[in-house]
Amino acid sequence: MTPIPNDLRPRSYASAELFLDLLHAVRTLLDIDLESIAIYVCVAEATIRPVVADPLRVAELADVEVAPEDLRGSITMLLVSDRLGMPRETVRRKVKQLIQMGLLYQDDKGRVRSTPNFHEPKVVESVKAISDAVRRYHERLAMYGLDD
Repeated sequence: MTPIPNDLRPRSYASAELFLDLLHAVRTLLDIDLESIAIYVCVAEATIRPVVADPLRVAELADVEVAPEDLRGSITMLLVSDRLGMPRETVRRKVKQLIQMGLLYQDDKGRVRSTPNFHEPKVVESVKAISDAVRRYHERLAMYGLDD
């Protein structure tokens, strides 16, 4: 039998705990199924990536309620499907539902973006819960003497 690395169990536990905390934070914000959560988070990450890619831009936009549309990113449904390993039809159907709920929208090129919502109190609360979950993850690793 091959021995497992000493840090595997604590890292596995801390990672599972973080994943569940993240799911809870997003479920608190969005009352939708897990597939839709994954799609929403995938699209939201693609939408915000260009805004936060440059630290100077982050500082410049820190107090702006909604980032300018030309700075926000987007993603194709095909790429969402590929990134999440979900069938294309499932992604298309779920994206359509998320658009109807006002959580996503499609631009004139058919690419998908999350709606600007960082100014909403529930979003601020959810992002804080996610940040707290990440902090607890690092504390858990430190408790086991793992610096990551």
